[in-house]
Amino acid sequence: MNMHHKTIFISFLLLLVSACAGTQHGLDLLDKSMFAYERALRWQNYDVVIAMHRNAQQKLTPAQREHMKKYRVTGYEQVYNQVGSDGKTATQVVEINYYREADMTIRKMTLNNKWEYDEPTSSWHLLNPIPDFK
Repeated sequence: MNMHHKTIFISFLLLLVSACAGTQHGLDLLDKSMFAYERALRWQNYDVVIAMHRNAQQKLTPAQREHMKKYRVTGYEQVYNQVGSDGKTATQVVEINYYREADMTIRKMTLNNKWEYDEPTSSWHLLNPIPDFK
């Protein structure tokens, strides 16, 4: 490798490292947000679930809350994660195993979660709707 190529290669590495270092805090927040969302679904903490969606004004009616309480999440597996090149968006594919207490039949759903970073609040929010357990 000649000197010119080495210089370009080193410059590229420094740029890559500095880009990663600059977004590490945001990535840590994303990991924590994804984990908190999983826990909230598992423990049926729907106030937290709703708050993590972009439309935080959405409220569950008493009937919707009772409907959701009939379902229990037994598994939540992250299949795929990818952060957008801007560091402010992310895609997450998860497989959720759950059952309805009335019939104890295990069901599975795959969610394609879209996350977006909100700079003013320094937090990540889901753009898609709350999972529809059936």
